[in-house]
Amino acid sequence: MSQNSVVNKIKIIMKGQAWLIAAIFIALLGQAFTVQPAAAEEAKKEYTQAEISEMINNPLGELWLLFVQHDLTLMDGDALDFLGEDAKTFHTTTIQPVLPFQLTENWKYILRPVITVNSWDVPSASEGSPTFYPGGELPFAVDWDRELELGDTVLWNAFATNEMAKPPNIFGFGFTLMVPTATDDVFGTDKWSAGPMALAVHVGEPGEFIYGVVGQHWWDYAGDDDAGQVNLSNIQYLLFYRLTADTNIGFGPNITVDWTADSDQRWTIPVGLGFNTMAKVGPLPVKVGLEAYYYVESPDSFGPDWGLRFIFSPVVPKPGFSKVPIF
Repeated sequence: MSQNSVVNKIKIIMKGQAWLIAAIFIALLGQAFTVQPAAAEEAKKEYTQAEISEMINNPLGELWLLFVQHDLTLMDGDALDFLGEDAKTFHTTTIQPVLPFQLTENWKYILRPVITVNSWDVPSASEGSPTFYPGGELPFAVDWDRELELGDTVLWNAFATNEMAKPPNIFGFGFTLMVPTATDDVFGTDKWSAGPMALAVHVGEPGEFIYGVVGQHWWDYAGDDDAGQVNLSNIQYLLFYRLTADTNIGFGPNITVDWTADSDQRWTIPVGLGFNTMAKVGPLPVKVGLEAYYYVESPDSFGPDWGLRFIFSPVVPKPGFSKVPIF
């Protein structure tokens, strides 16, 4: 096998400024202390624990959240078998502020910047003497180093009327942007990409179900000419049973489809089970959860096998200006 068929193949599959997005979020929070009296009046309402438990299940709800998710993924495949390597453990932390605004009297706008921090084992080739591996001989040695890098940033933009955002049946649509903020080529696409997004979610009462789907798709429109084409779908499917007003059991994994890959290599499909519940950290309401996944479909050469997802989502103070119509 050649260097391209071993090392670069893994890097291509692993590929899929964030500090500016975080700074904007902090600045928006800061404005909560300098809003006009009319807007400040809107911010005075405090939600009860029961109201927060209901609203946090609504992806187009009123709450401002700092959604933090950590994914631990066991990666395996034919390329690692060839090299005689054990499965690799990848860590990805996703920081996703959820920022709803009242666009007009009848329309809402929800912005979700999705910032990823990755700790992955990355392969590199050392030119030199031929090296023998269980799968055969290579004219170079393959080394692995753990790297901590930022990934690309996704800007999730959804629109809905006030009625569309009300449970039990919630609908929204909009557009999604992927910004090449990765601090290493392996961790991003080197492309500016955009496409549509839409969601449809049913939120039942306690003792009933939450189910739905959130879909996004990206095509590249600018960026490094030497980087690969982006034609990528991400589909999150949800099914939770509401054990109580605060606690849900079920799953919400993400299917990815790389339409540039061969037909038998493009799908990544996890299935699993987990739970989430409301808790208090001091006075701060927090949604915490844990989900485990098995990947029934992933690229044979190098892809995910098992995964664990940890969720920590505090409700942050909602600035009054976010409830005042912008137009």
